[in-house]
Amino acid sequence: MSMQEIKKFESREELVQYLRKERNLAGADLSGLNLVGIKLAGINLQGANLHDSNLTNAKMAGLNLQGANLTNVRLDNARMAGVNLQEATLRGAHINAAKMAGVDLKDSDLTGVDLSQSRLVGVDVCGADFSGATLTNARAFVNWSAAKVQPAELPATPPPPRWLPLLLVGLLALGVFVGLRRRARHS
Repeated sequence: MSMQEIKKFESREELVQYLRKERNLAGADLSGLNLVGIKLAGINLQGANLHDSNLTNAKMAGLNLQGANLTNVRLDNARMAGVNLQEATLRGAHINAAKMAGVDLKDSDLTGVDLSQSRLVGVDVCGADFSGATLTNARAFVNWSAAKVQPAELPATPPPPRWLPLLLVGLLALGVFVGLRRRARHS
């Protein structure tokens, strides 16, 4: 699909059928579609229009949504990994209880976004605008100082997992064991 030819999808079924043969949907119009629970992986949606679409419970991996319009999109309970949302517009998006890992939000507009109860790990917010964003009960491993406008209330950093001290002790013991074996061989 060329950038001049904008493909407008009228239904979920039409989109799913198209995805069976084509992975490049750059500039496509998916606005207003009900895509609840859809699984999207390895698709180019650069500059696509998903305005007012419902992607609740969606699973997304390896998507290129750079410069996409996701204004008022619903991404509640979505799972996102390795998603490029650079320069995307997410104004007024509902992203409640979502899990985001390795998501690139560089220079994105998240004005008025609702990220309540979401989990963000390794999310790049450099230059992103979180004016009026809600992050109630959210948890994040994020460097907020790189954002253009930080959220008014920063989310809590999640506590380390309970098994982490056991892992560290195990790794230390393994290191001591390997060191003693090497010494024994050289003696």
